[in-house]
Amino acid sequence: MTVKIQCPCGAKYSFEVEPIEGRMPHAVNCPACQADGTEMANQLIAETPGKPRLRVHTATPVMGETPAPLPPALSRASAMQRIQQERRQYRAAGWIAGGVGVLLLALLGAWGWFAFVGSKPRLAYSVKVPGAEAAWQTGFLDTGVILLVSPDQATAHDLNSGKDLWSVSISDKTSASGAPPQTYLTKDSIWLCLGTRVIRLNRVTGAIQQTIPLAGQFQSFTPSDTSLLVVSAKDETTRLACRIDLASGDASTDEITVPRSEKHAMPNELPPNVQPTSGVLLAQALDEQKFNKPLDVMSSEFISTGANLVELRVQLLEPKVTYIQAIKPRGPTHINGSLTVGSSTADVAEEVFNDIKRDQTGGVKGIDESRYQATLRRWTGGATPVEWKSEVTGVPMFFPVKTVDLLVAGQQLTVFDKENKKLFDAKLAYAINGRYHPERWDHHSVPAVEGPGGLYFFDEGVLTAFSLPSGEVRWRLPSVGISKVQFDDHGVLYVDSTSGSPEDIQYSEQIKFDKAAPVLLKIDPASGKILWQVAQQGQRAFLSGPYLYTASADKGGVAMANGLAEALDTARPDAPVYFHLYRLDPENGKILWDFYRDEAPAELSFQQNRFLIRFGSDVQVWKFLTF
Repeated sequence: MTVKIQCPCGAKYSFEVEPIEGRMPHAVNCPACQADGTEMANQLIAETPGKPRLRVHTATPVMGETPAPLPPALSRASAMQRIQQERRQYRAAGWIAGGVGVLLLALLGAWGWFAFVGSKPRLAYSVKVPGAEAAWQTGFLDTGVILLVSPDQATAHDLNSGKDLWSVSISDKTSASGAPPQTYLTKDSIWLCLGTRVIRLNRVTGAIQQTIPLAGQFQSFTPSDTSLLVVSAKDETTRLACRIDLASGDASTDEITVPRSEKHAMPNELPPNVQPTSGVLLAQALDEQKFNKPLDVMSSEFISTGANLVELRVQLLEPKVTYIQAIKPRGPTHINGSLTVGSSTADVAEEVFNDIKRDQTGGVKGIDESRYQATLRRWTGGATPVEWKSEVTGVPMFFPVKTVDLLVAGQQLTVFDKENKKLFDAKLAYAINGRYHPERWDHHSVPAVEGPGGLYFFDEGVLTAFSLPSGEVRWRLPSVGISKVQFDDHGVLYVDSTSGSPEDIQYSEQIKFDKAAPVLLKIDPASGKILWQVAQQGQRAFLSGPYLYTASADKGGVAMANGLAEALDTARPDAPVYFHLYRLDPENGKILWDFYRDEAPAELSFQQNRFLIRFGSDVQVWKFLTF
């Protein structure tokens, strides 16, 4: 029961107690003045009617033990101090709780701002370059510094201050090509090839440190980690190969006699199962390249391997073209009474367009299976080049990588060291993509990359990991449409590919409205295991430090009009280009943001959390925040 007492001193206090025999089981004192209130409590207990009387049995003290004394009651001043202290503690707890709440709200607001605003790219710099837009080359030079180069001048611009660090005139009045200088950056220098000369600029000040004149008609500029190779033609059978050492700047030129370029007509017979329609005959008459392609009987090409110079000399021994079906044979038709409710307009259109294309070309494509003699002539420092010579089937193509060089012909891969010693041969599942053929190769892209564990080579349908120098196959990964392989800073492999199937390789001329989607794969180079893959999130991957970007530029237009243009082998109608630049999470491939424009950029480069993009003459630098 609750007992409430008012002490003669004026203090009021109460307590809970279970009376024994109607009386207090122990003494009680006023907390203010310490006066004994036991009798007043007994009187109140006696005056309380109807209350049950509970008997509380207390433990009997053990003989010899002294009961613990009751704690002394607090004085009135002490009680007030205790109450005030408790109030201060409550106020402090309230302030702390409020502060934590405000901090959580601030953190939540900051996260929301970063997620929806701060982490998205914002325009940090923009400039219009003068003159012809195609004559400019732009890109990052150093952290927060971009390089703008034209045939007339080179400028380094500081993004942080908004000012030019330096600008130098490089005008070459003897050259009227208007093409942008080809640029190569080293730790201390900027190398510019203008066709008639090579200029070396100081990377910090822009001062011209060296000028190397070039003789003859400019043909190619090939940089590597240790040297630059500039090839020019003195006349039809003489080439000047100028090698510039990047460390010292020393230049040496070799005058090399090459075979006279000759042509030989390939057989123009169609396979026996292909009828020469009027469309095919007309196409052959109008375009010699269709089925009567003239090939070089003898050709010569110079490539810098970094360590030395290689001439790939090719001689045609026996011409042979094998024709295969490149469009599916006619099957059950959707037309002529076979139309159903389930027949789609796209199905009918695809059938019509493929029939048109089949009538134009016979539905076949030629595979060059000629016999060639390939000679690798390598300048390793001696008076005469070291030669390797062999017969191959298919057009020979040469590609340098870090510590080895590759010779590809048809479905055969041969790997050499930098001294021209053959290391191993390998049979490929498919030929490499046609963009690597000599008439279309850009002299920069390579169907392989060298990295942790060896050589990673791809043909049209398979990525193969070879050990070096033995050539042992560690693993193979089927994937149709691979266009690039590269490593990040942690030694993980990224592969640009598609969702295509082997049928897409066989029937490469087939008109399809439903095209294979671009696919990006992240692969463990040790095992070939796919860590993740994403589709429709960009056609090309770019790595810059810990950041992963992908880009795609798709030309729009009406599908029917585009399909008809492909069937007739004419230019597609004008249509907008849909450009997307994505930032992906390297951990899972998810899109973090999507930068969109309705035009294709002329140039695109990356520097950590910045990217430079040029649309025509408009150079833009975008930046986003990150942790």
